Amino acid sequence: MSLLLPTALALYANFQGVQAILVPSQVEAIDPANKIANVAMLTMICAATGVLGLTAGGAASDATRGRWGRRAPWLAGMAALSALLTIALGLQSALVGIAICYGALWFALNCFQGALLAVTPDRVPDNRRSLASSIFGLAGPLGALLGVNLAALAPSAWGNAALALMLLGATTMFVVFAREAPWLNSSSVAAKLPGRRWRMSWALLASFASRDFSLAYVFRLLMFIAQFSINNYLLYILQDHIGTAQLPGGDARIAAGALNSLRTAATVAAIFCGFWLANRTERRKIFAQGYAVLMAAAMLIPVLDPTWNGMLMFGALGGVAMGLYSVIDLTLMSRVLPNPTSAGRDLALLVMAGASAQFVAPLFGGGFIRWLGYDSLFLAAAVVTIAAGGMMSFIRCVR
Repeated sequence: MSLLLPTALALYANFQGVQAILVPSQVEAIDPANKIANVAMLTMICAATGVLGLTAGGAASDATRGRWGRRAPWLAGMAALSALLTIALGLQSALVGIAICYGALWFALNCFQGALLAVTPDRVPDNRRSLASSIFGLAGPLGALLGVNLAALAPSAWGNAALALMLLGATTMFVVFAREAPWLNSSSVAAKLPGRRWRMSWALLASFASRDFSLAYVFRLLMFIAQFSINNYLLYILQDHIGTAQLPGGDARIAAGALNSLRTAATVAAIFCGFWLANRTERRKIFAQGYAVLMAAAMLIPVLDPTWNGMLMFGALGGVAMGLYSVIDLTLMSRVLPNPTSAGRDLALLVMAGASAQFVAPLFGGGFIRWLGYDSLFLAAAVVTIAAGGMMSFIRCVR
């Protein structure tokens, strides 16, 4: 698990550095007048390839047999492919080339993620899985902090190359120094797999017959739609809504890095405090509902105070909200799973709510920005977040 943290951190650094800084900067340099629409189109392409990649990474690694194990070949292969695609993406000067490389990269990174998430049930004992879950929880904000700041400070293609080498190096350390045992093609081994049959991994819709499972999926979908609709356009929000004259150094990329640093610090602090609180109560709904109230309040701040200080307050309060929710995320998802025999498949489906939200968020965010302005985006995102919190009230199997 000591090597799991840098590997997960490098993965999330690539996700956030590319999505928040590098690609928006490339798109603006090519066609500044249509940057909002172009980023929306690219994000939707990546949402489609990301869902496919996440599914493929889990299912294909489940079916892999050999002396190198099930997950390690896919981790190594997808890390190498992702590194090549990240470097190629930085060299593109046309929108078509960016779309091809960006979409392929999102498939490779999500395929890597699907295999990496499966490492925990494979290799971590039951009494240590909460620690493994915490590692992934911390890797998200810390990876975002590292990736956004690295992309903001490194010019153009150099930022792409740095992120690529980070993922390649961390993955190499993981597969070499935390080697996976061979996984042989035998009936006894196959019987232990959560899906147990390849065909079962495609029965993705069966669990939606469970009311609580469906409500939890909708909760996560709405939560991520509201988040992504703002995060995908953060660079442009700072440039166009706040204004570069108010930003530190007059540079939106540097400001985005500083804002993410503040949000990450608030998230990590809230994770530790929230973990202490969660250990003292069996209630979980209140954490999710508290997240919704705090995040909605944070989204209203840039409307009431469209300044750099207002964005700092938005980042800090939003980070606290995310940290509060992160401590119960996996617990909440595990309690709404309808069938223990398909727990792995159903957990992956809940995780994919975030990828599915990427289909809607570009249309949602881009439409509000284009027709009603940035204030309307923050207001609409706050309403959606409150609606997500309301969904939690109807889940019966979670206190």
